[in-house]
Amino acid sequence: MPKLLIPLLMLGLLVGCSVAPPLVPTDTPEQAWQEHRAQMLAVSHWRLNGRLLVVSGHETWNTGLNWQQQGEAYQIMITAPLGQGSMRLVGDPQRVTLESHEGERWFSDHPEQLLAEQLGWRVPVSALRYWVLGLPAPGDYQPTLNEAGLLGGLVQGGWEIEFRDYRERDGVMLPGRIFANNHQARVRLIIGEWRHEPY
Repeated sequence: MPKLLIPLLMLGLLVGCSVAPPLVPTDTPEQAWQEHRAQMLAVSHWRLNGRLLVVSGHETWNTGLNWQQQGEAYQIMITAPLGQGSMRLVGDPQRVTLESHEGERWFSDHPEQLLAEQLGWRVPVSALRYWVLGLPAPGDYQPTLNEAGLLGGLVQGGWEIEFRDYRERDGVMLPGRIFANNHQARVRLIIGEWRHEPY
């Protein structure tokens, strides 16, 4: 099979057959966005299960993802297909640890640097925490709102991000698919399940 077809086939598998319900248009998208943004900024404890596709250069990774966020702390389980092992990324703003299924550990101050050095991944973990909620990360950004007053697109930190398939999850509207691209990598996150976690 040609190598160029592999990322496309994997992406097709990630998209799946589920169709999000149509969004309800609003006459006041900016007001709707501000209300939604305030609601989601209050969400600090959550868990998601999904799939992550990372394409960088000629390398492609397709993994399962279990992400638990508790305030500023997080734990991300990365599961490779076909029994190829798993990795756990645990961190907070001060320290990050990557642990293999064999017990090896690596440390850093930045999750992006740690994943790039050990796995070759270019994944904006610190920003993705906010993008999962349909929010921009702290800092400068250029937003594009959709017809429902939700974030449809975003330019931030050298990344171009698309937010697709919004649906209600555990009482809030969240994107089902997040596509992020920059000059180094393509990242695709497909959210299968998301829920609030107790404080």
